[in-house]
Amino acid sequence: MRKRSRFITVDDVKFVYENYAKMSASEIAEVLGISKFQVNKIVNELRKRGINVPKKIGRKVNVYDQFIEMLKKEKKS
Repeated sequence: MRKRSRFITVDDVKFVYENYAKMSASEIAEVLGISKFQVNKIVNELRKRGINVPKKIGRKVNVYDQFIEMLKKEKKS
């Protein structure tokens, strides 16, 4: 049987809104004690209601670009 998630509070919504660009949905979910799907649901509901939730800041680095940068640094040395 699946564990029931707790209800979302106004404080949860505020925390997601303020931290969504800086943290992953999994990180936010862990801090709040909710599922990452609930975090995404909060973001989607806010956007549907016209609230501009900031997009994620590029957290993942493209491995190819990272490798090319390493090569460039080696050539300079």
